[in-house]
Amino acid sequence: MEDEIKDLVRSSLRQALAASPRNIDATLAKFDWQELVYTDEGFAFTALFEEQGYLAADTNSLDIVVATMLGLDGRAPVLWPLDASSSGEEIGGSGVMLVDGVALRGELDANGHVLVPVGGRMRMVAVSSIEEAALAGMAHGSAWVRARVWGTPTTDFGPWPDVEWRARLALASELVGVTRRIIDVATEQVSSRRQFGRPIAANQVVRFRLAEAHVEMVGARALIAAAWEDRMPAAAGWAKAVAGSTHDAVAKHAMQVCGAIGLSDEHPLPGLVRRGLVLDALLGSASPQQVRIGRELLAQQRNGESQPAPAYMAVGRF
Repeated sequence: MEDEIKDLVRSSLRQALAASPRNIDATLAKFDWQELVYTDEGFAFTALFEEQGYLAADTNSLDIVVATMLGLDGRAPVLWPLDASSSGEEIGGSGVMLVDGVALRGELDANGHVLVPVGGRMRMVAVSSIEEAALAGMAHGSAWVRARVWGTPTTDFGPWPDVEWRARLALASELVGVTRRIIDVATEQVSSRRQFGRPIAANQVVRFRLAEAHVEMVGARALIAAAWEDRMPAAAGWAKAVAGSTHDAVAKHAMQVCGAIGLSDEHPLPGLVRRGLVLDALLGSASPQQVRIGRELLAQQRNGESQPAPAYMAVGRF
């Protein structure tokens, strides 16, 4: 795909997300999402979710692209697991499942269906009962809800890892978009705020912090691109872990250079920091994922495995 077309797609997605984020399904249909994915899956996911992250747009696009990928009409909601593995368990051999997770919108239908990972498989569950509660803490104010669903599994859509690795790369790109916005917000703040007769941005330490933040972001973006080329679940896990830790590092740089205003809810920075922390938590946050990755590498070394490192390991922090 030519660079001019990619720029046009990004620009169009940005405008659509800014104008009407709740109608993202219509936008993706207009773009012929399936054709775009068929042409360049990595770019399609990266462009959509990085722009969504930059605008901090609250959409259910992750549900839509997963449903589309599974051959559905794009309107099947997904109940995302809290522990990055399986969210379902059978109740006393009755065939009824209790599934627990996060819905990106509080629009689950008590007489409808929901997609959930059950026993390592992606299953459709016919809903019989729902309990929902608004999320608090860092997710306060978002459209996400905590949901417990009782129902009966029906259609099997294949292995959950086939969905999970793509979802992790989507979330990684969204984290990069949030991180990019944080850098822009911090840059604008230090350029406009003056101290001792000159912009704060003129101070060398401020420039260094923002330069480090930019390098962190570019490295995370490069790792996501390498993971799309590798197309393995391990690569996607590494990319999301690095994107999460990158957001954390950049947020700290930004809060340091912005000073007290960066802690006020009147400023956009705190909201972007919270948004990134919530995205990082979905499907496994950076810290436990890094611990897991380290243990796997050590286990391989103890077992005498000496295979060449994949491409994604040559990019980023690891």
